[in-house]
Amino acid sequence: MKKNWRRYLKGTDLSPSASRRILAKLNARDFDYIAQDIREGKPIKVPNDFTAFKSWTPLEKYIPAVADLPRFILIVKDVPYIGWYERGKLVGDTYICVGKTNSTTQEGLYTVEEKDLNHVSRSYPNAYGEPAPMPWALRIYGTVWIHAGDIVSGHCSHGCVNLPIFPAMKLFEWATPGTPILIVDSLGALPSVLAQNRSNCALHPLVCNSVGRVAGGS
Repeated sequence: MKKNWRRYLKGTDLSPSASRRILAKLNARDFDYIAQDIREGKPIKVPNDFTAFKSWTPLEKYIPAVADLPRFILIVKDVPYIGWYERGKLVGDTYICVGKTNSTTQEGLYTVEEKDLNHVSRSYPNAYGEPAPMPWALRIYGTVWIHAGDIVSGHCSHGCVNLPIFPAMKLFEWATPGTPILIVDSLGALPSVLAQNRSNCALHPLVCNSVGRVAGGS
C-alpha cells in the first residue's frame, strides 16, 4: 500500500468515505474490509489519481455484439466484476466474489432461471451453523446463484457470485427470468467467446426466428 494515501486526495472533491469505495472497487474487497486494511497498514491497490477512478470500471461500456439484446449480464472472473447491459450499453456494474479454486464458478452461457428475494442456501451454513442467507438471488445453474454476500476477496465463495448489497438489489430488480448470463474466465477472452456464440439462440433469438421462418417457407 502506498504510504499516506490521503495525500493522493488533495485537490479532489472526494470524501474519505468516497475514496474508500473507490479502493473497494479496485481491490474487489468490501468497504469495511478496506477500512480495516488501511488501519492495519496492509498492502492494497491505490490509484495515483482518485478523481480518474470516480466512474472507473474494468468492463467495456459498450459491447456491439450484444446490441440486439434488451438485457444481458456479463461476469468476468479474473477481474472480478459483473456488469449488466441494455442493448449493449453498460447500465450497472460492481466488483464481485466468485468461486475459490476448489469450487470454481463455471465459465459458460446461461440464463436467469429464477429469482428469489429471500433465498436461503440448502448447501452451506453461515458462521452460526444456520443455513446461509442468500438475499436478492438470481439462479444461474444448479445451486449457483448471483446474490448479495460478504466479499472478502475476488475469489471467496463456494461457486456463487456474491455482490455488495446495494448493487445486488438493483440487479435483482432489473433482471428478468430468461435474461442471458455469460461467464468468462478473463476479459481478454470475451471477443472470441461472443464470436463463437454468434448463432446461439440464447444470445441472439432473432437468428433462430430467422432460421425458423426460412425453414417454414421451404
